Amino acid sequence: MKRQLILAALCCAAAGATVAQVNSPDAGGYLERGILMFDDRNYEGCIDQLARIHSLSPTPEQAERALYYLGLASQGLGDDEALALFRKFLADYPVSPLRADVMMSVGDYWFNRGNYAEALQEYAQVNPLALTGNRCDDMSYRTAYSYMMLGEYATAASQFRTLQSSEEYGNVARFYLGYIAYVNKDYTLALQYFRNVDTSREPGNAAPYYEAQIAFAQGDFNRSLDISRRLLASGSVPAFTAECNRIAGESLYNLGDESEALPYLWKYCAEASDPQPSAFYILGVSEYRRGDYDAAIKLLQQSIGTHSAMEQSAYLFLGQAYLKRGDNNSALMAFENAYRVDYDREVRETAFYNYAVARMDGGRVPFGNSVALLENFLQEYPNSTYSADVQRYIVNGYMSDNDYESALAALDKIQNPSAELIQAKQRVLLVLGSREYTSGKISQAISHLTQARRLASDNPSIRRQCDLWLGDCYYTRGNYDEAASSYRSFIASAPKSDTRNRAIAYYDLGYTRFCQERYSDALTDFRDAVTVMQSAPADISRSLLADCYNRIADCHYYQTDFTSAAEAYNKAYDLNPSSGDYALYQLAIMKGLRKDHAGKIESIDALSERFPSSGLIPNALLEKAESQSALGQTDQAIATYRHLVQQYPNTAPGRNGYLQLSITYINRGERSQGIETYKKVIYTFPSSEEARIAADDLKQLYAADGRLQDFVAFINSVPNAPRYEASELEKLAFQAAENDYVNSGATSKLSAYIADYPQGADRAQALYYLADAAWNEGKPAEAQGYAMQVIQTHPDSEVAEDAMLIKAAAESSLGKTEIAYSTYQQLENRASGSNMLREARIGLMRTAADLGKYAEVVNTADKLLASTAANSPADLNDIRFMRGMANNSLGNYDKAYEDWSELAENPADIFGAKSAYYMGNSQLDRGLVKGAKSTAEKLIDSDTPHQYWLARGFILYSDILRKEGKKFEADEYLKSLKSNYPGTEADIFQMIDSRL
Repeated sequence: MKRQLILAALCCAAAGATVAQVNSPDAGGYLERGILMFDDRNYEGCIDQLARIHSLSPTPEQAERALYYLGLASQGLGDDEALALFRKFLADYPVSPLRADVMMSVGDYWFNRGNYAEALQEYAQVNPLALTGNRCDDMSYRTAYSYMMLGEYATAASQFRTLQSSEEYGNVARFYLGYIAYVNKDYTLALQYFRNVDTSREPGNAAPYYEAQIAFAQGDFNRSLDISRRLLASGSVPAFTAECNRIAGESLYNLGDESEALPYLWKYCAEASDPQPSAFYILGVSEYRRGDYDAAIKLLQQSIGTHSAMEQSAYLFLGQAYLKRGDNNSALMAFENAYRVDYDREVRETAFYNYAVARMDGGRVPFGNSVALLENFLQEYPNSTYSADVQRYIVNGYMSDNDYESALAALDKIQNPSAELIQAKQRVLLVLGSREYTSGKISQAISHLTQARRLASDNPSIRRQCDLWLGDCYYTRGNYDEAASSYRSFIASAPKSDTRNRAIAYYDLGYTRFCQERYSDALTDFRDAVTVMQSAPADISRSLLADCYNRIADCHYYQTDFTSAAEAYNKAYDLNPSSGDYALYQLAIMKGLRKDHAGKIESIDALSERFPSSGLIPNALLEKAESQSALGQTDQAIATYRHLVQQYPNTAPGRNGYLQLSITYINRGERSQGIETYKKVIYTFPSSEEARIAADDLKQLYAADGRLQDFVAFINSVPNAPRYEASELEKLAFQAAENDYVNSGATSKLSAYIADYPQGADRAQALYYLADAAWNEGKPAEAQGYAMQVIQTHPDSEVAEDAMLIKAAAESSLGKTEIAYSTYQQLENRASGSNMLREARIGLMRTAADLGKYAEVVNTADKLLASTAANSPADLNDIRFMRGMANNSLGNYDKAYEDWSELAENPADIFGAKSAYYMGNSQLDRGLVKGAKSTAEKLIDSDTPHQYWLARGFILYSDILRKEGKKFEADEYLKSLKSNYPGTEADIFQMIDSRL
């Protein structure tokens, strides 16, 4: 506490006192006692004595000396307060003869704390001629030492040379001059200095240690061994004991005495805080030769990082150790690292050969191009003893890298290929073709699959697979005859045991005939598909079998065999009741066609109860009311129509319901009610097709009553209501504009039509075409503007729903996600058919996901998946993936993993690859490391063509290894990925760099 009061006490010090004796109770006595204690290094006592002076009226000279010694004593204790005391002295006594000494003491303050740059700044302000006694040499030494510690060796050496004749610092100066020469690798000069220092005291006692280092560096291993052993025996330099063990051990190793070297190196690695990689390398190689591969791997991993021939050799041994342990993947990356550098060509050649062996044995390396490496090897080492083996490995190497384009290019260069190479090419062409089909490159797929089929004359399996894929390609392009021919070819050659593919071929052939309206042939094919499916039900999903029965039923329906159609729809529903809205709806229609109106009504009621969100409900209600009318249940029919128009007023079936309601009223004699309902259609939906029909019917009714003028007055009172007798010029203008757009995509005539006929009868259609063109040209803002005009001025036109879909998509593209979400909601509420309802709900699901409304995503996805109407396989995968993402965000992990697991079974599909990645990442986040590792391994072992998600899979795998404590392996995967990844996505490289 006393030292904390020093400055405050000194501020109150007063002048005046007489010279005191040591034992005097006055200020002089306290000052002398304090100085004596300082000289005895009793800094606490010194401070205690000097702190009392302020109350004893010291003279100015006494106060000055007291402050001086207080600063020095505080410095002696290492107190931070010393700096403040020195600063106060310099401020209070600007002309004191002690000023230079105090300025140097400020430098000493920083020097003692290792802040050499700050110390040098302070020393530079001191006039050395003003220093007394040895203080000048002290400052010269500390200045030189500071420069040395800051790496400014030339300046430091210059300062040390001035001290060589100093009695106190001469020995120290020579030692550090030797050290600086050693650091600069001037070993001759270093030895001259080291051999001229006193080794009996510090720091000269460390000179032999540096002599040992120099001998080792110069390859004089006998001398380095001798000196290091003497140092270890004497224990004279404890700080360098560990390093002396290393020098002794590595000297013995270089002298060929490995058995005696190892104990030194084991001791060194145990004692050193940061052992040299060379020691780990020697110990690792030793353990490898002993057969302890786990120990060898741990040691060799720690020898990496020197970028030298030793590191190249370490990677070679490391790879061989991994191979011995059965870890082909880690071995591959180690061999790759040894092969990519050229310090030692023999090591490089051996590393490459081992790389090829591990690669062919199934090892994986991120995007490793084994084909290119194999070819490079043969170019670089044409006479290698491994050449024959490499030529055999090259055949399998084409298939291992998952880079089939490069594989095909390499195969095409080979003249006179062997049978084995021809088989490899067949496989490459087949895989390329299938992937191109999946990614929508149909022309390329057909070309490659056709080549593969032609080459596979003696390979029935490849030929069959080509036929099946070619059938899909031709079907997608609408070339149904070619598709049918390919499917039939597959069926004719496929073995009975290939149940799944035979069933799919019949199924696809049925769809081909169905699209050709060859319903009798399609019926036969779908029946054959069912027969095959039922022979091995475990291989076929119930949903696929149900779809077959739906198509069988459709064929019967188009052949007017309504009884058989109903039976098939029933079977389809029973097989897949959870998604059976289409089958149940069609079953109702069949009952109506067979005059079973009561049964039809019952089926429609079941549909409404079981599938309340189905897009088929509005049309079903129309059908229900029609059957009620047929049964004479007029009141019930009216009630159904009213329910339809109340629940679905903005849909086409809802507007049609108004028309049917009007007709029903008129048929039962309620003419005025019918007329009012017609009018409601016109003024509620004036721009709709239903309004035009209503106006035509209403005109007839008014004409029958002799009230046509009233009809005209009503029509003219409703904005946008149907007008009659559009000019011939206007019709011709629109037809010309429409033809121009449909045939060439030109929009200038459409714009001219809008300008010339602002109230034109086809204005809604013209605006829609302009919106569609703008969207397809990548102009979302322009597309949104045209679509808005359609919706605002023609909200009930036939194209209003399509315009609303473009508007929502454009809003989403422009980042107006909340607005897009609302637009999709509106579209869902007014969608007239299953296709439009599906589009609305998919858009709703995606925007909800962007807004973090995950419960809404799940709810909408459930609605989409509950209906078989209008969903394509691609849509289903997208929907299930997004439902998985949403459930994961909601913490419903089991449900998320259920969707993702099934999708991940097909990594060739983009949603399969993404599902595998996100499931593994989720498992890792939840601490399910084992499951995450299994998921990630399946992804990176797959042949997924989606390189971005494969790269993410490798990064995930690296995170898993890091979580398991395998940092070295984790980093090696990332380094390999960084070197090999062919993509340019910045985030991949950012993720890699942030982890390394």
